[in-house]
Amino acid sequence: MKTKLTALALLLAVSAPMVQAAAEPSGYTYRMVAETPSNVNDKEIAGLFDRWNKALQTGNSTTVASLYTPDAVLQPTVSNKVRATPAEIKDYFDKFLALKPVGEINYREIRRLGPDAAADNGVYTFTLTAPDGKKTKVQARYSFLYHRVGNEWKILNHHSSAMPEVQPEYQVSR
Repeated sequence: MKTKLTALALLLAVSAPMVQAAAEPSGYTYRMVAETPSNVNDKEIAGLFDRWNKALQTGNSTTVASLYTPDAVLQPTVSNKVRATPAEIKDYFDKFLALKPVGEINYREIRRLGPDAAADNGVYTFTLTAPDGKKTKVQARYSFLYHRVGNEWKILNHHSSAMPEVQPEYQVSR
C-alpha cells in the first residue's frame, strides 16, 4: 500500500507541470508596444534601442556595426552563425538590412548593472520587407548588454531568438 501511495504521489508530482504547460495557450504573441520608462536612467538605456533601430533604417551595415564594441558578440535571429568580430557583425547586417527591418519593442525589462553597464531584455517585433514589397513580421526575444566606452554606450552582447511557439501571423516564409 505504501509503495502504491508513493508511486501515485510521484506520478502526480511529475505530471502536474505537464498538465499546467498543456493548459497554457500556445503561440502567445505580444501585441502591445512597450511604454517608455519613467525613470530617467532607464529612458537613457531604452533610447539605445531607438538609436540602433534608426541605424538599421539607414540601410548601412557599417553604421549599425559601429554601435557594437570591438569585442561584441551577436547571436542573431535569422542566422545560425554567432558573430564575434566587427567584420562578422557587419557581414550579418549586410544581409539583414536587405530586408529593410523596422523594429518595435513590445515588452522590456531594463537593469542597470553598474555605472557603465546595463541590460535591456524583452520582446521585439520586426517588420521585414522582401524585394517584391511583401511585408512580414517576426517577433523575437532579445537581450542587449550595453557597456559605456568613454562617453558612448556600445553593444557588448546582443542575443535575439525567434519565439519557439508557432505564431502564424508572425512567421517568415522561407
